[in-house]
Amino acid sequence: MPRKGDIRRHDRLPQTASVQVSWKDRLGNEKFANAEILDVSEGGMRVKLPESLAEHTLVTLRSDRPALHGRASVRSCARLGARYLVGLEFIGGLQWKPLSEK
Repeated sequence: MPRKGDIRRHDRLPQTASVQVSWKDRLGNEKFANAEILDVSEGGMRVKLPESLAEHTLVTLRSDRPALHGRASVRSCARLGARYLVGLEFIGGLQWKPLSEK
């Protein structure tokens, strides 16, 4: 059951894994980082990154566990100490399903 004020379409599940994230910065330079996945849902994930990303930035994701390879759009970014919590929405048909549903 969704929490009051929660507009997410899918439940988030805690996940402890890493994902490679790549994107282009404001100057068009390719950037790469390893991010820590905090939670994931069918339509997106929340990760911890070493640098800030602007909303609507398109990123490419690559992870073997969970198996995710595709694109996402930045929906939110908030500073947490020396790192950033970044909310990503999957795009281009990318979806994640728990192993029990595959």
